[in-house]
This record gives sequence, C-alpha cells and structure tokens, in this order.
Amino acid sequence: MWGDMPGKVGLLLITSAVILRPSPSPIKLDDSVPKLIVKPSRFMDSFNIPWPDLIGDDVELDEAVMQALPPGCRVLNTRGCQALWNHTLRIEVELPGGTELVFFKKGATGPDGLDRIKSSFESETALHSFIPEYVPKPVAHGSYRLHPNRHFYIAEYIEMDDMLPYPEAWAEAISALHRRSMGKSPEGKFGFHVNTYFGTISQNNAWTNSWENLWAQIFRSVCVTEEERCGPHPDLARLKTLYHELVIPRYLRPLESDGRVIHPTLLHNDAWPGNAKPRSDSLELCLFGSSAVWGHNEGASEPQWDFNARIEVYATLCFALHSAQYWHEPKRRKLDPGTQ
Repeated sequence: MWGDMPGKVGLLLITSAVILRPSPSPIKLDDSVPKLIVKPSRFMDSFNIPWPDLIGDDVELDEAVMQALPPGCRVLNTRGCQALWNHTLRIEVELPGGTELVFFKKGATGPDGLDRIKSSFESETALHSFIPEYVPKPVAHGSYRLHPNRHFYIAEYIEMDDMLPYPEAWAEAISALHRRSMGKSPEGKFGFHVNTYFGTISQNNAWTNSWENLWAQIFRSVCVTEEERCGPHPDLARLKTLYHELVIPRYLRPLESDGRVIHPTLLHNDAWPGNAKPRSDSLELCLFGSSAVWGHNEGASEPQWDFNARIEVYATLCFALHSAQYWHEPKRRKLDPGTQ
C-alpha cells in the first residue's frame, strides 16, 4: 500500500469539508458562497454532534488508528483541523527509512457514526479507482480499540487553496469521471453498495434497474428525514405526493422509454464548488465529499426538450436536503425559493 507514496506527501480531507490554505489568487470565495471553514466546537455543538475523541495538537492516537498507519512509523505531530460536519486531525509520521508522510483523520460517533465513516471511505475509493489524479487516496477506516463506538477514516493529505475552481478544470474532472465509469457499475444497476451521506443526511442507495426508481427512493428517504427533524407540513405533504406521482414519471421515465437506454455512471453526488479545490502546489483540481452513487449524468440525453425541466426536478432535492440539514433554521423550509 505504501510503496507508491514516495517522498514527503501532503494530505487531503475527504469529507464534506477541506483543509484550506490562504491563496494570493484574486479568485476568492465571496459572501454569496457558504464557507467551509468554521470554528469546530461551536459548529458541532450547535448541531448536537458529539465529539468522538480529542482533537488538537499532539494528541495521543488510539491503537486502531496507529495500526492503520504505515508499519513501524513514528508520529511526529498531530494538529487539529477546522472542518464541517466531522472532527478532523492532521497526522505527520516518519517511516523507518526517514521518509515523512502526512495523513488526514476524521472521526465520528453516535448511532450513524460508523455509517458516515464508511460512506466517505467507500465513496472516495470508488471515485479514486476511476480518476486517481483528481481524488486523494483513501487509506483506511475502522473503529477505535479503546472506545469501539468511536470511528475513524484516514486518507492521504493534499493541501488545497481557498479559491473557487476554474470552470474548465471542474468540468474536465467531472467529465473524466463520467467517461471512464459509464456502463461499469459493478451490479449493472443504479445505486451504490452502501448508503451515502449529505452531511448528516443518509440517502437510500439500494440497487435498482431504473434511474427513475433510484431518484424516487433517494428523494423519499431525504423527505422522511426532513419530516422527522422538522415535523409534518400539510402543504409539503401535498407537494411531495404530486412530485412522486406526476413530476418524476413525467420527466424521468421518458429517459428509459420508447427504446431509450441510459447506462449507470458513477456520480460525484455533491459537486458544488466547495467540494472541488485546486492543489496548493500545482492548481490541479481535487474532488472530495462525493456521496457517490451510480446514477445518470444527463449529458445529451433524449428527449432533449425535457433537459431544463429535468434539471429542475433534480434541483428540488437540494431544498429538501437544506431543510433537513439545517432544521434549526425555519427559513430553509419556506416554499418560496427566494427566501432561502
């Protein structure tokens, strides 16, 4: 595993967050773009996300974490990182031959902690298998030896700049993923072998033969979580029924009707600019936080006259996700998009 990592390697955060370094570039995140970097304690406390372990400078690592690192390595230092949704740690080690490596570790606990960790590992492993030049390499995941209800994920570390990705670089990375993975779903179906997460929201990725069916079950699973967190809403209940009974069949079913066939493609399922950053050393793009799924990448799909409407069908999921994820902000649930 470690033979292909020569020299001094940086480390990457593969999650819904990223370790960022200030950049001299004028292309900066402005106030219209949500920031990834927050004060971890305040953010975690506000969402009632429990702290899984000590995060900070020179903390002692659990035995299971040490066993996931290269054999015989010596920990030089650890450093707490600021990140969204997960507790993160930078780990610098020295191998017996003197080579230094740096790793990223994130931790999770709670009833869905292990599932969230596995979601990250499996998603990034899948993407790395097709576009290794864009996705940092996952290393290991597991549970603590001393505290089995605490879980960790380790990946190689790549330092990235706090700037928006160039559109051309973003498009090339995503299109490379689609080109290389199309038709190569391990089941020949739509879905994924584990449920993946948007932040703390699980999506139902059970394998199915139809893109229409997969989209419906993902949307339904998010809506269930949204209602559990925010409570029932009569207008939303009516709209959800119409969405499932009328909208999805009208706009997604034609993709696979009248002799049309679409092939499953591995998707980065959360490819907003916050999950794509240029490397500090080369400005080449890194993708992370993928919440991967074998789905449909659109492209020039027929019937093309429905393309814009299908985009709106997909965008509807974003509103449900935001309402569920930010349940403490009632404005996220308002039916008028202009209020969000």
